[in-house]
Amino acid sequence: MSNTDPTAPAARALQAVGDLQPRYATVATAIATDILDGRRPVGQMLPPEGELCVTYGVSRSTVREALRRLRELGLVEAIRGVGTRIIADQPRSNYVLAAQSIADVMGYAGPTSLEITGRDDVVANAALAHRLGCEEGSGWCHVVGVRRSDKAAISCVDLYIAAEFAAIADDPALVTIAAYRLVAQQLGIVVAEIKQEIGAIALSEAQAAVLGSAPGSPGLHIRRRFYAAGGRLVEATLNVHAAADRFAYALRLGGEAE
Repeated sequence: MSNTDPTAPAARALQAVGDLQPRYATVATAIATDILDGRRPVGQMLPPEGELCVTYGVSRSTVREALRRLRELGLVEAIRGVGTRIIADQPRSNYVLAAQSIADVMGYAGPTSLEITGRDDVVANAALAHRLGCEEGSGWCHVVGVRRSDKAAISCVDLYIAAEFAAIADDPALVTIAAYRLVAQQLGIVVAEIKQEIGAIALSEAQAAVLGSAPGSPGLHIRRRFYAAGGRLVEATLNVHAAADRFAYALRLGGEAE
């Protein structure tokens, strides 16, 4: 089938998620996925801009922005008068957080584990209620830990599980399975909505020590809140990552919630 056919697989895939993210991000994600999966090997030249426009059904400006994002990730380089060459099959960042569906928004690009360093039961005061987006006076099981991949620290984690589900914190499976998934598996209470906010921070001395960075260096703060039907808050997680060269967040939406 010709690349000019609008029903080509790439065009269909892009159409499915076109309304969920900017077009350039969709194109960049598609090309990056091909590179990371080995379908476009290191050393190979990407097709000319015009051909990419046809393949993905987008404008030349959209393709150029997508290529710029790929250069920022260190996956490709522009060669004047020649084109764009693939120079790496992994982004510059040490870790990529990738989500393929709404329910998998906290899924990582590879296997990770949660090293739990503390646990206590708390009642939300005004400050914590604001931090979690919960009601003041509500009860929570607070789990503190470090998320790791191949023993390298990815993030500092503050996990809050609604008091009625506190037993989940004692489940050994929490090391590798998200709390909200355990709640769904064991109690049949499925997450219906996820809210996520990402902000820039300066790492504290304690956070920097865990993440192998300098105190005061840039970091990312990610808050995720997991709601069951009716707006019932099941879990809230606060993650702090070292930014820029240590962590990148890639979000790809399109599948139905699990």
